[in-house]
Amino acid sequence: MAKRIRKARAVLTVLGRLGFHAHSGDVVAELAKYGIEVNAGLVRKVKIELMKDASGVRRQKAKAAMNEPRPKVRAVRKTPARRSQGK
Repeated sequence: MAKRIRKARAVLTVLGRLGFHAHSGDVVAELAKYGIEVNAGLVRKVKIELMKDASGVRRQKAKAAMNEPRPKVRAVRKTPARRSQGK
């Protein structure tokens, strides 16, 4: 029995090998060499989901950085300078 391969996972693998900016047709042709049939629409969908995941991570990191508590530093009490006692 042949091993089943998820098509989206196969597209991700080929994108990693060819580069993220590879054309959809190139990815389809590369997968056809291995007997995996996908269409250009699936390749575009996988690329978009990958971009969404990456931007979501950046937003979460930025949001987490804003929510971190600031260190509490006690303010130094300001007192007027002492005047020297003149004779």
